Amino acid sequence: MRILDISKAFRPKTSHVYPPFKKGRYLEEYMYEYLLTHDIQTDRVYIPVFWTNMQNHPGFNKEKYNLLLQFAIQKLPSTTNYFTIVQHDDGPQLTLPRNTLVFGACSGTVPLPLLYEDTDGTLLNTPRTEKTILASFVGQLTHPIRRALFHAIKDEPNIVCHAKEGWTVNVSDDAAALFVRETLAAKFCLAPRGYGRSSFRFFEAMQLGTVPVYVWDDKEWLPYQDELDYSQFSVSIHQGDIQNLACRLRSIRKEEYEKMQENLTKVQHWFTLEGMASYIARYLQRNATLAPILEDASE
Repeated sequence: MRILDISKAFRPKTSHVYPPFKKGRYLEEYMYEYLLTHDIQTDRVYIPVFWTNMQNHPGFNKEKYNLLLQFAIQKLPSTTNYFTIVQHDDGPQLTLPRNTLVFGACSGTVPLPLLYEDTDGTLLNTPRTEKTILASFVGQLTHPIRRALFHAIKDEPNIVCHAKEGWTVNVSDDAAALFVRETLAAKFCLAPRGYGRSSFRFFEAMQLGTVPVYVWDDKEWLPYQDELDYSQFSVSIHQGDIQNLACRLRSIRKEEYEKMQENLTKVQHWFTLEGMASYIARYLQRNATLAPILEDASE
């Protein structure tokens, strides 16, 4: 595997701690180190950018970074195939070559789980409690889908909803503790898409042993669908079915739910940074140059 020769300025550090359970790296940082230390057989050239750190940096100048990136790309043949890995909700904000494969947590060509590093294993090591409610949602109303969901379930019995308007990077310890407490108490964790197509809580729920419920609109942005059957361990619904969500969850029998929880434990490793890295490596080595390139991959 070759790596595009670009400045370290494309890989800045960050002091951001979001979500509140993050302790360590975002997935771009993790994958950069992984790709440097593993022999991946692919003809694609890796574009090594920490998109989340760079695009959230106060010194980010899109025009300047575009010029630097294009200068590096122009040194290679126009037929060169590329790939990059992005966690940022908006995907890459720079102009990429048309033949770039984008592994993205919220947009791009190949969906990834929306993950971060937690060296303490906070959620995985949290003691489990008895499931006393049907479902819960604790979060911020960052997308119309979340508002529609809130209004559809706020008066439903046995469903707990703690919702706030807007978004902030600063999540209080009390709010984080509330999320953990209500997720542990619920059979289902409601994880509608947020500003981006995905939601951290979908994968956080898995770490807490609660079956996640994904609500989506334009694209069902779930990773690994070429290898996993999500109906075995989660619930995924289109926004058009929000009004029927409570009824659907109640229709899931005890035996079916217990099987979903059992299956959840079997796939948990897929939704770790290590599992994600292994999938990316397999994907690149198996069929990277054959993957379709989406329009929004170069936006």
